[in-house]
Amino acid sequence: MIDLIDTILDLLKKGDDLVLARVISVKGSSPREAGAAMLMHKNGEVAGTVGGGLIEAATMDKGRELFASRGWATLEFDMTGDDIKTADMVCGGKMEVLVELIQACADTMHIFAGINENRRHSVMSYLVTELPDVSREDGIRRQLLTAGSIHKVPLIPDPLEEAVLSLMESGVVHVGGRRYWVDVIKPGGIVYIMGAGHISREVSDLAQRVGFTTVVMDDRPEYANRERFGKVAEIVVLKSFEGCFEGFCMDNNSYIVIVTRAHAYDKKVLEQALKAGAGYVGMIGSIRKRDTIYRSLIDEGFTAEQIKQVHCPIGLKMDSETPAEIAVSIVGELINIRAEKRKWAEVKSQI
Repeated sequence: MIDLIDTILDLLKKGDDLVLARVISVKGSSPREAGAAMLMHKNGEVAGTVGGGLIEAATMDKGRELFASRGWATLEFDMTGDDIKTADMVCGGKMEVLVELIQACADTMHIFAGINENRRHSVMSYLVTELPDVSREDGIRRQLLTAGSIHKVPLIPDPLEEAVLSLMESGVVHVGGRRYWVDVIKPGGIVYIMGAGHISREVSDLAQRVGFTTVVMDDRPEYANRERFGKVAEIVVLKSFEGCFEGFCMDNNSYIVIVTRAHAYDKKVLEQALKAGAGYVGMIGSIRKRDTIYRSLIDEGFTAEQIKQVHCPIGLKMDSETPAEIAVSIVGELINIRAEKRKWAEVKSQI
């Protein structure tokens, strides 16, 4: 779901309705887990997936109907029957998919803009969707809850609020004889990309697609601009790299990627990154460059423990040469680090 928020907002801002589908229950083996999401534009374009094959085809057929009927539906798929087996789907489980029309109206825009704002501030969002037994003329009802700041509304009685906030993953909750689907939208993390060159463009695009919020910083307005970085959350044109993180609040969900145009700038940014409090600091460069910069930082009073935080050379180990290939390596490492942080957070929550 988090991977689709930017696309959803883009469509809503244009005044375009869309159909959103989510896997809301799974029994046994299935092609996707609960929470998997797919959106469909009225022109037929699709982003995300709920499982492919017959499941996706049926979901898309229902989506096309909903653009006309303005409603919603739940679809049930039994992958244990002969019909599914003949279609080469051998998962052997059962799935339920919620398919709903998302209308481009002020209320809907407010909800998804709120989710996006929460992402930028590393705050958990809970999108609660009521699943009534029968369709209503006023459509399906949904409400956004924000961790730490719950606003009372008729849709959210106390028992439901308690059940929602106890979830660590997206799922269905049953309260008062009613059923609710809850999208648990975890902060994807904010990536501060230092430098606005070719690699930065590729890193920004790819990081956005996998749920990170991206901020690009450079001292060259001809590089750091909306023409080059159309979907980035924020562009900061610096007077210089000195004091580049002033005014930014870093935490464990902050990721600093240092890919400036020169070693001297990389070193200047790294000096400040080590003091910024980010959960991840990575710097591009060879081992020789790294060791030279590290020795200089030690001479300036930085400790070996501080420098040990830095991921350099940045990215997963692979033979990457082009900016796009290097971006895959960098973002792959960010995904791994993010997953480790989430696992650790879940362990701590259960202690």
